[in-house]
Amino acid sequence: MKKKYVIAASLLAVMGMSTAACSSKSTTTKSTVKSSKVTHKKKATKKLPKPDYATAEDAETALNAGKVLEGKTVRFRVDDFRPKSAFGYNLETGEHLNFVSPHNPKVKVGDIVIVKVKEVTSTLGSFVIKYSNLHKVPLNSLSKSEKEKLSGKTNTENKSNADNNSSSQQSSSQQTTAQSSSSTVQNSNTAKQQSKPKSQGEINKELGHDPKGAPLLPGQDHAAGANVNGDPDPWVQGQIDWAIREGYMNPDGSDTEKGKQLKQQVSDDDSDSSDYDTDDNDSNY
Repeated sequence: MKKKYVIAASLLAVMGMSTAACSSKSTTTKSTVKSSKVTHKKKATKKLPKPDYATAEDAETALNAGKVLEGKTVRFRVDDFRPKSAFGYNLETGEHLNFVSPHNPKVKVGDIVIVKVKEVTSTLGSFVIKYSNLHKVPLNSLSKSEKEKLSGKTNTENKSNADNNSSSQQSSSQQTTAQSSSSTVQNSNTAKQQSKPKSQGEINKELGHDPKGAPLLPGQDHAAGANVNGDPDPWVQGQIDWAIREGYMNPDGSDTEKGKQLKQQVSDDDSDSSDYDTDDNDSNY
């Protein structure tokens, strides 16, 4: 009887240990599964870095203003992807932004990304930007306005409207200028028709002398031996030409040595003639 009791007690002890082991194993398995789910959940909800510059336009405006972007984060849309550029893998965006890296970023045109700026250089009017820590941004994490800004729709529409307004204003300005110019020409032609310009002779009469300052002949519009412009008249010009041709006058109007001798001779002859006439008159008297 005592032996049966010992065997029963042993069986109960073994069954209790088996039950405890199963319970422990079940608890461990559930704990492991739960831990795995928590870890997976944490990975899925990892937050993206907040961009210091939300669009390529914002970053380019800052660069144009001379601001330092090293260490800042930039979010932008990949407008073009050039794997074989001179700078390596080139992500083009904005007007003049080139985000470059020697490693393939594994993105495509249209993707939204966030990068951390390492170095910025300016080359031939464009900015070459080395970056690190590239993150792809899921489209469902962006608001509608953010999508529009990143895709450039709003800017394109605004620019188109601005260009249309500018074109309209320019056309209106050109039309106004043309009308004003036409009116000015018409007024000028009318003034010319109504007011006939005065002749040089009329001007000489009003001034009392010709353009060269020579006094006019009484009742005439020119000076003696000159025309209305103050130039020698044909007869005087003929005498001047003859004197130059015969060597009495230089082309500038001054007397040559021969001309001076002739004037001296004429002067002496006039003096002698005056003396002779006086004597003759005395004799007659």
